[in-house]
Amino acid sequence: MKLLTQLEIPVHVFEETEIYDIDRAQCIGALNLRIHGYRNDWIWVQAGTEDMYGALRGRLPGKLIALFKIRYCRCEDPVSRLARVQFVSGVNSGHISDLPSLVTVQMKEDAREFTVVDIGTILRLVHLIPEGAQRWIVNSRIDLRTFNKVY
Repeated sequence: MKLLTQLEIPVHVFEETEIYDIDRAQCIGALNLRIHGYRNDWIWVQAGTEDMYGALRGRLPGKLIALFKIRYCRCEDPVSRLARVQFVSGVNSGHISDLPSLVTVQMKEDAREFTVVDIGTILRLVHLIPEGAQRWIVNSRIDLRTFNKVY
């Protein structure tokens, strides 16, 4: 097993089919580099089908806790690239709230501390605005691609 600290995610440029930007998700975690300190980026993960999680349409925000790859000796696909993610859940089943017209999410109380996912399910970085100790507003207006996915 090998731990990694950065994942480069190719993201289509809005209304382009062949041009990509690169989102760089970092998870330095407890390494606590002298200059940067802790850093665990928030990411979008395709966690279900389009009809799940209300306006989030099958995607959930999560905090990237660790990136790692596991090498298998006796397998057709000898390497798995995985991520440890701490998911949040949608308040009001992920429906858009009336006041800010955005989706609010909160840390899951009864869920496991983290989930291991394949890095292929990580879609891009997500922008969350703190609303309390364990609650955030999903800023789906940060770019047109995200806006069109949620609305």
